[in-house]
Amino acid sequence: MRFHKAIEFTGSFDQVRELLLDPAFREEVAREAGAEEVVVSVDEQASGSAVATIDTRQPTTGMPALATKFLGGELAVHQEERWAAPESGTMLVTIPGQPGRVEGTVTLEDRNGVVVQTVDAEVTVKIPLVGGKVEKLIGSVVGHVLKIQEQTANERLR
Repeated sequence: MRFHKAIEFTGSFDQVRELLLDPAFREEVAREAGAEEVVVSVDEQASGSAVATIDTRQPTTGMPALATKFLGGELAVHQEERWAAPESGTMLVTIPGQPGRVEGTVTLEDRNGVVVQTVDAEVTVKIPLVGGKVEKLIGSVVGHVLKIQEQTANERLR
């Protein structure tokens, strides 16, 4: 399933990039999204490249029955963003122990004082018969986290 989401930030390009590479910010977003355990690491290079890794765990309470059927009582997520340059990179989201992944690109673009982050990805779940339903569920979760990221960032950038 194709996934496309664009969110907008009201700060400068440098402010937004700094925020996206701030472990405290990434932890705040994860906790707002329901994570009870969060481990974030960011490795920035002088060249402008960076790797951000976010590992989270949260209960599946309140999630659709389809999610709890496959995940049990807990959702663990591993997210890795590899920024080759300040304005572009790749993203991989996996659910350890499960046959699903979100893989694609992430870009930042300054559009007249508004910084737009765009995620273009493919959501893949290799489970016969219900894979498509699980893909839609994963896509909605990723979209929800990006919306929280947008709101939280814009509150900080005011």
